[in-house]
Formats: sequence, structure tokens, C-alpha cells
Amino acid sequence: MNSFKIAIINFKRNIRTYSLYLMAMVFSVATYYNFVSMRYNPQFLEAKEISAYIEGSSMTASMLMIMFLIFFIAYSSSFFLNQRKREIGVYAFMGIDNYKIALIFASEGLLLGIMSVIFGLGTGILFSKLFMMMLAKVALLNIRINFFISKKAIIETIILYSIILGITFLKGYLEIIKTNLIDLMNSLKKEEELPKINYFKGIVSIVIIGVAYYIAINYEKFGFGTALMVTVILIIWGTYWLFGSFFSMIIRYYINKKGFLYKGTNIISISNMGFRIKNNYRTLAAVAVLITTCITSFGTVSSLKYYVDENHKIEVPYTVTYISSNEEEIKKVDKVIENSSHNVELKNNANFLYVPDSEVVVVNLSTFKDILIDLKVENREKIISKFKLLRNEAGYIERPGVMMSILEKNDIHIGNQKYNIKVNTKVPLFGKGVPFPCIVVKDDEYEILKSKFIEKQFNGIILDNPEDTKDLTFELVKVLTEESWLYTYFVAGATFYDFTGIVYFLGAFLFLVFVFATGSIIYFKILSESFGDKNKYEILKKLGTTDLEIHESVSKQIGMFFILPLVVGIIHSMVAISVLSDIMKCNLIKPTIVSIGVFALMYGIFYVFTRRKYIDIVSTT
Repeated sequence: MNSFKIAIINFKRNIRTYSLYLMAMVFSVATYYNFVSMRYNPQFLEAKEISAYIEGSSMTASMLMIMFLIFFIAYSSSFFLNQRKREIGVYAFMGIDNYKIALIFASEGLLLGIMSVIFGLGTGILFSKLFMMMLAKVALLNIRINFFISKKAIIETIILYSIILGITFLKGYLEIIKTNLIDLMNSLKKEEELPKINYFKGIVSIVIIGVAYYIAINYEKFGFGTALMVTVILIIWGTYWLFGSFFSMIIRYYINKKGFLYKGTNIISISNMGFRIKNNYRTLAAVAVLITTCITSFGTVSSLKYYVDENHKIEVPYTVTYISSNEEEIKKVDKVIENSSHNVELKNNANFLYVPDSEVVVVNLSTFKDILIDLKVENREKIISKFKLLRNEAGYIERPGVMMSILEKNDIHIGNQKYNIKVNTKVPLFGKGVPFPCIVVKDDEYEILKSKFIEKQFNGIILDNPEDTKDLTFELVKVLTEESWLYTYFVAGATFYDFTGIVYFLGAFLFLVFVFATGSIIYFKILSESFGDKNKYEILKKLGTTDLEIHESVSKQIGMFFILPLVVGIIHSMVAISVLSDIMKCNLIKPTIVSIGVFALMYGIFYVFTRRKYIDIVSTT
């Protein structure tokens, strides 16, 4: 039997072991193909206003994916090779030379890679139309997406994966050739033992992580670039020592605490963890770092979208705004809109005073309340309740476009009158059509100020299809004067918001790939040990341990291996997103909770899947 036939037999025999890895690879190939193909999609190329965003986003997402895939494939290949050293030792013991053994395993890996690329490309092509339709939706493109197969994307995908798989498996081939029989025999006899406790590393790991957090939070003091680089290095270093030494200290403590150890099934699960931590701490640390990357990446794109969505509501609360009290002019605007394909959902007008010296506008409290109610502003009742103004008190509404001001405003002069600022907030009001801060005063005080300044009329209209206002804007320009401050959804530069939607969409897909790969890594690691535990659980069953107790023990053991890196990863990512929140001057609690929740949910599915598979293996006699 030649090497290739043996490789095929091995491949068929291990296909269930490879199944999750194969799924992760197929998904990654399909995603990569779609990332590349959107650059060549003729319908996106025709949409000139977003084609540059599409191309830039596609390139960035592809590069990120390549970097991650190199790590994932190299890790998985190395893992498979280590898990099968005993099998290699048996081949060597039977007299098969290293070159033939290396060829068998390289061929097996090659078959796995070829299958991943074939099924991945097929899946990618099959779902490409759905992918592009979703992308067009977030990019607010009003176009019909046709089914499209990109030959260039197929070629690029095949070349990329061929290079990565070729290098990876050549490395594995050379590694097996250099392995000697004595090492392989030793791997057969290798016994598990409790790790040696290193109190210095255990305690210092906490200090290193604490220093990393301090540098990250005080990035302004150290400079953002330096702080980022030093923080990443310290986090990786501290996390490895944390799992290698600190958690060993914790587990040894519970092993020595006999009252806890002999309670229920703790002796089985805690002892197994104690013996396994020595071989698993690198994987747990790597998973914790990957979880940090996943949650932080998804949290970043979610936060960006959240930030822009909130900002967009303030900048563009109406589809069309203009300043005019001329009845003739207002009728012309209404006529243009009536002749367009749009339907009016809300039409509003409000009077305000423009104060040129202070560059602010003034509205009375009644008008302010009416606008908030008409626009259905979120938490409007709570906002309005803060505007219980007394004489010479005012509310200050930030200028649209300013997300946060570091200047504290305590008072302001309107003409000769000084007003104390009681409330300082940001809410949708006039939008960028009136690009000034707004001062809210009591109705009677507004009447007094009205005699000193020119009153203007704001007109705001919400239409049913704001994305399609390009032609309407050009029509309105013809009937309005320059003094009308015409501002529309089209003028707002909606393409920037489209870009944010594209980044969020691609980031979410990358997140799915990362979660799949992270779950696969920990799945491989735990499942590989289930075969070694099978004899232990068989003995325990003969000693009278019930199935329920075994299930409980397995749940604890696997649960701890899943939870430890998850907790560490969540803490790391919360610090990272808090720094991002500080940079963006925006409260990102909501997108952070969503990001952690989505990851924990998907990660939990991997836990359930791994636990069930583990129990199946150790329960099979």
C-alpha cells in the first residue's frame, strides 16, 4: 500500500475528528471569497459614491483574515501533529522510514486543505448573492443584486490558501523527518504530573496585567502608539504567566483543601484540571487572547456604528430643512416635494432668534418641547423634565456635529442679558441645517428677546425615502435662495454613514470567523484529552460512580476550561473598550454589553457541543 492510499484511509478514519476544523475552514474560505469578490462586483463598481469604501474595506478585511488564518492553520496543524505523535511512533516502530511517514501525514493534511477550499469556494459562490444583498442593504444602495461569480476572486482564494497550506504542511513534513524514534517512544510513555508552583510568576502576572491596564487607561501620558504596543505585549506576557502559574496556585490550593476536594465529584474534576493545566496553559492563554481580540474587534465596530447612529439622529433629524417664512417660497418647496416620488411623514416649522454676536440661536421652551415630541426623541419626557427653568436660566443644546465638548458652560450672554446654564445636553432639534448651539429660554423671556433680534422660521420635513434625495435636492436648490440654508439628507454626506455600515457588516463577519476558530481550538484541545480520560471513567464506573456524577464531573471540568479564558478575555476587552470610549468621548456601555453577550452566547454553544461529544467518548465502552 502506497503512502497516498494510507493517507486517504487515515483521512476517512479521522474525518469526525476533523469535522469542526473542516467547518471552520469552509466558513473562512467562503467568507474570504466573498470579501474579495465584492471588489470585482460590477454593480458595486458602478456605484461610484461607495466603490472606494467597498474596495478599502475589502482590502482591510481580507488582510486581517489572512493574518488570522495563518495563525489558525499553523496552530491547528501543529495541534493535529502533536496529537498523533503516538501513531507516528507506531509507524516508526513498525519499520516505516520517516520520509514515508512524513509523506502520509503531509498528504492527509493536503487532502484536508483541498477539501476545505473546494467546499469553501462552493459555499461562498452559493451564498455570494445573499452576502452582496446584505452588503448593499447596509450601504443603502437601491440596486438589484444579480448572481455573480468572480473568476479573479476564485483564483486569488486558491492561490492564497495554496501558499498557506503548502508552507504549513511543508513545515509539518520537515518536523516529522527530523523527529527520532526515541522521542516518539518517550511520548508514548509520557505521564501526567502536577505542575511545579512558581509563586513569583503567579504574583508577577497580576502585576504585569495591572501595569498594562494602567498604561492603556493613561494612553495620553505615554502617547497612543507607545501605549498600544506596550499594552499588547504586557497583556500577552501577563496572560501566559497567569494561566501558567497563577491558576496553578489556585488549583493546587483547592487540591490541598481536603474538605472541598472530597465533596461530590470535585476530586475527579479538580484533579483532572490540576494535572492538565501544565499541558494546557498555553492553549488557555492563547484562547483568552483570541477572545479579547474577538470581543474588542466586534465591540469596536459595534461602538463605531452606535456612535454614528446616535450622531446621525442629531445631525440629520429631518430629510429636508430650510429657513424661510415666505409663504410663496414654502409653497414652491411643497410643490417640488409633491411632484417627487416621496411621501411626507412629518412637516414641522418653528420660530427662533439668531444672535450673531454669540453665534447661537434661541428658542422658547414650548417650541423646544413640541419639536422633541414631534421627532419622538428617545427619553424625551426625562429630558423635558430637566428644563424646569427659572428666570434668567437657560438650557444649552450642543451644536450638531459636536459629540462632546470639554469646555464646561456655566453662563451665556444674549444681548445684555446673562443666563445661567441649567441644562447642557445634546438632542435632535434643527440638525445641521441650523449649525449653531441652541439656547432654550422661558416663553415670556423669549418674547422680550424677540424685540432685540430678528426672528426666523425653521422648516423641517421628514420624507419616506431619505436615501433617495439627490434629484430632489437639485430641484429644491432651484426654488430656494442661498439665505434659506437648504440642508438635505443627501447634502449630509450620507456616504460616510454608509461606510460605517459596511465596516460594521464586514467586522461582524470577521467576528463570526474568529469565534468559530476560537471555539474550534479549545474544542480540539479538550476532545483530544477525552480519549486519555476514557480509561479513568471506566474504572470510576466499575467503582460505583453513577452516570449523573460522571456528567457532573465532566461539566465542571470542561466548564472551567471554557470559563477561565472567557472571564480573562472579557476583563481585557472591557478595559480596551473603555479606552475606546474615552477616545470617542461617548458612552459605549450598550454596544459593549451586546458584544460580550453575542460572544458568550456563541461560545456557550461550543461548550454544549464539546461537553456532549466528550461524554459520548468517555461513556462508550
